[in-house]
Amino acid sequence: MRPFRPLCPAHPVLPVMAATLMACAALTFTRTAGAQRVYVYGPPPPAPPPPRYYYYDYREPPYTFVLGLDAEGAIPVNVPQFLDGNNLTGGAGFKLRAGEQIRLQGGLRFTPEVGYGYDHLWAQDDAGNAYDWDMHRVFAGARLSFGRVVAPVVYGHVGYGWQVVGDSQGGDGFAFDVGGAIDLRVIPHLNLGAHIEYAEIDAQPYAVEWIALGVHADLVFF
Repeated sequence: MRPFRPLCPAHPVLPVMAATLMACAALTFTRTAGAQRVYVYGPPPPAPPPPRYYYYDYREPPYTFVLGLDAEGAIPVNVPQFLDGNNLTGGAGFKLRAGEQIRLQGGLRFTPEVGYGYDHLWAQDDAGNAYDWDMHRVFAGARLSFGRVVAPVVYGHVGYGWQVVGDSQGGDGFAFDVGGAIDLRVIPHLNLGAHIEYAEIDAQPYAVEWIALGVHADLVFF
């Protein structure tokens, strides 16, 4: 009699299951080990803006409109000898200016401008009576300045001037001035400064000359 053989041969199950579990574990470990985080760093942030005192170096445009106001005291010089014994002492006045500032190479600023000036002098006759001596002028000229925070300035104007003495019209004629100033440029759109100038109205019969000392403010539009 032949021995009985099963239809399906019996294979060991445990070794096959163990091999399968090991293969799955190896595959899982390989995927986990490969999934590492990678950090990519971009370019550094831009540098902070320069301090406020560099304002005019990188913001002021090549061309800009400037409106100026001068307040000043007037000291007559070379006072003529009046036939009626009148005398001129001190005075005060103001100027209004408007111009176009142009930035040049090397930090220079050139400003053609026009304006109006008024100065009142205290006058006295030989009897000690005070009266008005007013001087008006319209002018055109230019200013030249340089510097970033403290800016020296030179300027000059020519024009036409006339005098009003008491209740009557005085003389009129050619007018001019030359001067220098120091501007402080620390407030955006506003320059503050002080100036000194020599001015004259060559009016007949008396030409009047004076030294003006004052302060000014320039409003810069851009």
